[in-house]
Amino acid sequence: MPQTDNPVNWYLKKHENGEVFGPIHLSKIQEWARSAHVNPQDMLSPDNVVWTKAPMVADMKMDWLVVVGEDLLYGPTTAGALIEFYRMEEITPDTLLINSCTGEWVALRDTSFFQEAMAAPKEEEVPSGTLFDKLELPTKGNIRFNLQKRVRELESSLLDKRRRLLAAEETIAKMEVRMKELEDRIKDFSGLRSKN
Repeated sequence: MPQTDNPVNWYLKKHENGEVFGPIHLSKIQEWARSAHVNPQDMLSPDNVVWTKAPMVADMKMDWLVVVGEDLLYGPTTAGALIEFYRMEEITPDTLLINSCTGEWVALRDTSFFQEAMAAPKEEEVPSGTLFDKLELPTKGNIRFNLQKRVRELESSLLDKRRRLLAAEETIAKMEVRMKELEDRIKDFSGLRSKN
């Protein structure tokens, strides 16, 4: 995992469009992650050269997987992003989560961060003129959009693999015909030699 010894000069690269934000303090990127603006496929770099998926940077605390269907997970993402997804009605209190650090399965409603968020007064909007305003905010994540995009990517990949498989099968069929022709020629040649 990348070292976060220098929390000032970090870069965020958005997966969906390749847009790069930075250099920026890591705490700002963490704030964005907590508000669902950093997706699991987004990349981070301390030097704008070597990139790592955001969940692989331990200080991002992107530890939660969302069970969105049978054999279908979204994440890892942050506890704050899960609260944001709840507020956006992307998930419910009954949504199952997996802590990727411990392997624990738990419903959102049973997590301490959800209970604290529900007990806390509703957060006010960030006042204009703050640093948050001055930095253009990355696009907010959306579980459904990300899943639909991933399904399209997988379907496209599957079609490509099917095309390659069909091409390989055609090549094999042609090679088998050619090999049969060569075997027949060898038999014919062997038959001629034995007559002499």
